[in-house]
Amino acid sequence: MDTQTLRFVLIAAVLYGLFHLAYHRIPDKTLQSVIYPNVIGHVAAKVINTFTPDRKVRVKDNKIMSSKAVLNIVRGCDGSGVWFMLMAAVLGFGGRIKHVVVGLVLGTLVVYTINQIRIVGLYYLVEWNRMYFPAVHTYYAPTLIIFLIAAFFLWWTRWSIQSSTESS
Repeated sequence: MDTQTLRFVLIAAVLYGLFHLAYHRIPDKTLQSVIYPNVIGHVAAKVINTFTPDRKVRVKDNKIMSSKAVLNIVRGCDGSGVWFMLMAAVLGFGGRIKHVVVGLVLGTLVVYTINQIRIVGLYYLVEWNRMYFPAVHTYYAPTLIIFLIAAFFLWWTRWSIQSSTESS
């Protein structure tokens, strides 16, 4: 392994670990009563109520609920793991500061959007047939999200390298 690749892997791994360490210092109560409802829950409920107003979805702490379904948002279901992975990879990859900032900002928006789609989809899945929830929640959705974020990272690295080459 060349030194540049080794540097990337080491920086990304250390940052990923530090991000998780910091995340696990946030009390569950803060996540459940402040962050999850305000950052994830109300947005997801608005989307669900826009598409299916008869659901009358509401948010209570970390729960998205209606008369048809209840979806709990818990630690790890907030997209944090894949966001940490992407942020660590962008920072570990390095590059010009403007490229890194674009990677961090766009990456955050991509992860947030994908996770919101996942949350809304999981709500509808629970409502439709709870039997499929464990497999979709545990295996299929996370795998798809990792592939989508890897595709974003690949796009971003190519854009960053190409932009740096063109301006040199």
